[in-house]
Amino acid sequence: METMDNMKVTLSAFACVFALAATARAAFPIEDMTPRSLGLQYGLAFRGQNITAAAVPSHETIHTLGLAYAPVPYLAVEAGLGLDRLEVESNKSVRFHGDFGFSPTFGLVLTSPYFAADLVRVVAGARALYLNSEDGNGFRYSGLIAGPFLGAVVSPSGYFDFEAGARMHYIDGTMHGPGGVNKPFSNQDMVRGYLAFTLKTPAEGAFLSLDLDVSPDLDSDWSHGPREAQVGISFGALLGWKKETGAGADSSKYFPDFSKMRDRQKQMAKEIE
Repeated sequence: METMDNMKVTLSAFACVFALAATARAAFPIEDMTPRSLGLQYGLAFRGQNITAAAVPSHETIHTLGLAYAPVPYLAVEAGLGLDRLEVESNKSVRFHGDFGFSPTFGLVLTSPYFAADLVRVVAGARALYLNSEDGNGFRYSGLIAGPFLGAVVSPSGYFDFEAGARMHYIDGTMHGPGGVNKPFSNQDMVRGYLAFTLKTPAEGAFLSLDLDVSPDLDSDWSHGPREAQVGISFGALLGWKKETGAGADSSKYFPDFSKMRDRQKQMAKEIE
């Protein structure tokens, strides 16, 4: 009976996330970004991992607001501000329930050109977040959470993408006690498979993405949150700005006869003189 209840909780969580996808619009591939555009994104994720040698379940709630910029084709750098809250389940009558703490984020993403009839591209990179969560008793968990990844993106339409691959989930953290006692901690399973689905509107540059990853030790008991898994949703847009239209601007793209008109104007001016 308890197993069935846990399964209902899990299915309800998935249903809520996928219901949000009904309002989705779109994602932008990196190759569509230029040095004159900027990606803006908000993300919400729920993540769980077993930490320390005792494999104690812990859960994160993560809010991020990030920017992406592509200085050259097929490469994007990311940076953002985040809020991350960590909770650690009871272990020897001790439980940590942290508050949200400031968590900056960083990322680097590489993608290949499309191949296989312009349907597939390879994507790789790494993202990192700094965990910083403290409770009211002065206990604090902090550290770097790194996530290199490698995957493939399939784009059967200009309006949605499917992505699948593997990513690493590694925590290099420290547990801080109120008396100045510090102890390092990490997670147990560091390799996960992931799936992502993105809806997009190419003309407007808006997007909404759903992301799921799981480790080999995935647990169906999600009563306190994901166990050795992550569920995330993000949405945003690609913002661009136009070049200044000065006297030296090339208008031939928009007015094919512009150069002829300009030459004719100069000729008429000489005839008048």
